[in-house]
Amino acid sequence: MRPQSLHIIGSLFTVVLAGFPSAPDDLIKINAGDSSISYKQTTICETKARGFAGYVHLPASALGEIQPLEQYNVSMFFWYFEARQHPENAKTAIYLAGGPGQSSLYGATSGGGPCTVLPNSNGTKYNPHAWNEHVNVLYVDQPVGAGFSYDKLVNSTQDLLAEQDSIIAIEDYDSEPVPAESTTFLYGTFSSQNLSRAAPTTAVAARTLWHFAQVWFSSFPEYKTQDKSISIWGNSYGAYYAPVSAEHFARQNKKIQSGMLKGTVLDIDAVGWTNGCTDMLYQAEWFPDMAYNNTYGLEAISRDTFNAAKSDYSKPGGCRDLMLKCRELGDLNDPNELSIDPTVNAVCAQATIYCATAVIQPYVYSGRSRYDIAHFQPDPSPSQHHIGFFNRAWVQRELGVPLNFTANSNNVFSAFYANGDPFRTAGMKSIEYLLSIGVKVAMIYGDRDYTCPWNGGEQLSLQANWTGAEIFRGAGYASIRTTSCDSGGVVRQHGSLSFSRVFDAGHDAAAYQPQLVHQIFDRVMRDQDVASGTQDTSGSDGSRYATAGPSSVFGWKNVLPEPPGVDCNLYAVSSSCTMEQYAALQNGTAVLNDFRVVSPA
Repeated sequence: MRPQSLHIIGSLFTVVLAGFPSAPDDLIKINAGDSSISYKQTTICETKARGFAGYVHLPASALGEIQPLEQYNVSMFFWYFEARQHPENAKTAIYLAGGPGQSSLYGATSGGGPCTVLPNSNGTKYNPHAWNEHVNVLYVDQPVGAGFSYDKLVNSTQDLLAEQDSIIAIEDYDSEPVPAESTTFLYGTFSSQNLSRAAPTTAVAARTLWHFAQVWFSSFPEYKTQDKSISIWGNSYGAYYAPVSAEHFARQNKKIQSGMLKGTVLDIDAVGWTNGCTDMLYQAEWFPDMAYNNTYGLEAISRDTFNAAKSDYSKPGGCRDLMLKCRELGDLNDPNELSIDPTVNAVCAQATIYCATAVIQPYVYSGRSRYDIAHFQPDPSPSQHHIGFFNRAWVQRELGVPLNFTANSNNVFSAFYANGDPFRTAGMKSIEYLLSIGVKVAMIYGDRDYTCPWNGGEQLSLQANWTGAEIFRGAGYASIRTTSCDSGGVVRQHGSLSFSRVFDAGHDAAAYQPQLVHQIFDRVMRDQDVASGTQDTSGSDGSRYATAGPSSVFGWKNVLPEPPGVDCNLYAVSSSCTMEQYAALQNGTAVLNDFRVVSPA
């Protein structure tokens, strides 16, 4: 049933129903061989440095080897912010959000971005802890379909009350009448929802990103820094993307340097992530521990449920065995991870479903948020204010985009999970390769997150095999010191590898502890020790540096805070609204202020 009416405060109706965006006519266009760049300078979000938003347009002919099923053009959106201080000599970081299918513009407007979005989704606030203080930061919407990236523009409808398949092309209604617009049922322009045009794996996404980077770093005229080193950072599923992409870039560099491949060398300096899932062979086992035996004294599941989940991971034919079978079969029949073998896809999907259901899912029945164990469902964190902001017509004009904003692409998500990518992708191999060639690897984890828990991240760092592994494992934990506090987190570090546990932080650690996480990011980028920022970790000095302190991080205990109240957002109904609020939106009795339901509260 579609809502007949809603009580609306302010100008919600006119802005939500902005409809089909007009084509921008104020873009600068650059040809780059068969590809091209279109962009404009932006004046929103960042007030202390230059910003540029635009697209790299890649033709299908450039992507044939990674599009075996259907070839299609790709238009990848970027938002580039120069460093606030000395951009002409600053390093450059690529930022990739998670999902899979989440827009990286969440990162641009959260704890590490130049700004945060106001609760009314109609303005921004300056962020003094932005990652682009000393580093040029390039936010990229990928895989295609996330954010403002697209394969082709399709006029569609969007049902804000639907959890799946919320975007439907108008042409797909066939003989059925297209429902009328309402506050929760919108008309707009989106990327196609063709599943065969969605990147099916992390490996394909990484190779597409490399093609994007080849064009952007060689042809974007506003990229002017003298320091050509590049790092790749991410959050959540971005911790699959970041190391796998960095490894691919590095291997392509070797081919270019040897004359086997024509292209631009993209020097990889560092890779890092916050609360990331990177390799479930090392991380999945630790989800039950986070639910039952954490540093907050919370037992979100029973002892029996904990034991069952641990057994379901390790028993013969359990999660671990299914994962190994998936990877072994994939290496044999689909070594390039193109998702071209139906048997591999089915086996890896089976592993993903079993592991998620038996090992990870039991915690969800506690009613607590997977993004923060201190919160309950529905959870106001991470904030969803940015979705309404990027769906404002005036914001879309400022960015020069021809389509509406997709905060989280169901199409991309479905493609990845249908092929079992979360449990097939062996991110540890990428980590070990990067460490072997001297690339810095920084793992940062908020300790209240369940989506990608810190204890699994710690195991990822401890089980990596590289030349410094023995010294790293023997290093102790040291407090991370900043100008405002000495106890915001702890770190184990040796040489190029660091693992940081950030206290009192959920899934987006930078949003909870922006100053601390910014300091960690800055120190990694500057080749300084994470604990104090006073010791050089590059060269021979870095190879000798190691933190000192307790061998176990579990000794630092915390107390859960009171959970926050509900903040029901029209663009995130399924995750932020109560059943009563959902029903009110559905039957037309909800009272809204901008994009937020204020009654029922």
